[in-house]
Amino acid sequence: MSTRLEKKLMTRQSLMDAVLELIDEGMGFASISIREVAKRSGVVPTAFYRHFTDMEDLAFCLVDEFSLGLRRVLRETRQQTRSVGPLIRQSVLIYVEHVQQNRGLFRFMSQVISGGSAPLRHSVRNELQFLANELAADVGHLNLLPDLSQGMIEWATQLVVNTVTGTTSELLDLSESNPLEVERLVDKTVRQLQIIFVGAANWQPIPKRTPELSKATEQALLFTAVGH
Repeated sequence: MSTRLEKKLMTRQSLMDAVLELIDEGMGFASISIREVAKRSGVVPTAFYRHFTDMEDLAFCLVDEFSLGLRRVLRETRQQTRSVGPLIRQSVLIYVEHVQQNRGLFRFMSQVISGGSAPLRHSVRNELQFLANELAADVGHLNLLPDLSQGMIEWATQLVVNTVTGTTSELLDLSESNPLEVERLVDKTVRQLQIIFVGAANWQPIPKRTPELSKATEQALLFTAVGH
């Protein structure tokens, strides 16, 4: 029974890996057929339906795989680092390494974000939000932004996740054989995250304008517009 289950799990993983291989070779997920996936996996097309109802069902499983893997490596990084500076650089380095080791999976995610079905895009957004929430919880636990409310910390970590994931397409376009360009991207991303944390640490709520101040400002802008 154990051997049969192991074989089933291996076939399931083989089908998922086949999709990622095809994507990494330049195909778009939307154009990949079940027949192509089965052929790459070395099984008959009907075997596909023993594991997935259709290609979108397989895609949701890939989203889960993406989220679980990324959450694991970033969580381990945060557990080993206790200050903002090293945490930022180490997290970026780990993310870059994870992308380079799973290029097909991240190409798949980029395709889904830009052109997947609405349910798939919603699933990806939920996973990215979960990443941001986990980061916010750790930032609060480590007291890295002591003067911010939990709500503001969550806003900041959402911006962090958006910034890091926004570098993915650029990173995928870089060749691993050109480490200098990869290093430059790492440095740029680290600086962007440093700006986010510095801004968050020094954030002050904007005072509400009084009606009189708003009116005075409007008059000053009007005066400038007419050239007086």
